[in-house]
Amino acid sequence: MSKWVSPSEKRYFLKWFLECQQLKRTDARKVIEYIINHYHILENVSFTEKMMLNRKTIVISSMNTDEPGFAYYHNQRKTDEIAMALGDLMMNPTEKVFMILNFNGKTLNHRYLQLIESPALENMKQYNRFQKYEQEVNEIIEKNSLEMEIAIIKNQIDRALDQKDEKLFKRLTEKLKELIAKG
Repeated sequence: MSKWVSPSEKRYFLKWFLECQQLKRTDARKVIEYIINHYHILENVSFTEKMMLNRKTIVISSMNTDEPGFAYYHNQRKTDEIAMALGDLMMNPTEKVFMILNFNGKTLNHRYLQLIESPALENMKQYNRFQKYEQEVNEIIEKNSLEMEIAIIKNQIDRALDQKDEKLFKRLTEKLKELIAKG
């Protein structure tokens, strides 16, 4: 599932990333700076956590991770040559590019989480939607059950009146008042 993120949001995050993270491969900064300075490329960049082996994927890591400093995947091949990634970006500026950034605390970083195409995030949103639906369904069921119970009591009240049973009538009307107060 893909979500749209504006190029300015991507640019803002990438600038923050360069300012706040020390890269394992300092020359990987060139790739990020090139992307930041080219709006049409920013439009086609998607942040992800999934490796896209059959799609262009750039992986850049900060010093405080165990991941490799730089990797570029294209046509099911991997390279650590930054020049190849830059050349490909220059030659094909309108092609979709996936980017994986590895840095400490990324799972808690709200800027990053807003950009990333994350199945886990989508699953959480879907779970919350289903929780809301469940609550709404339970409320409808409770309302219908109460309405059915009220209808049954009203029928019993009618029978009590027909049978001229005053005690039963009073007891049922009290019960009816309680049920109406619930609703």
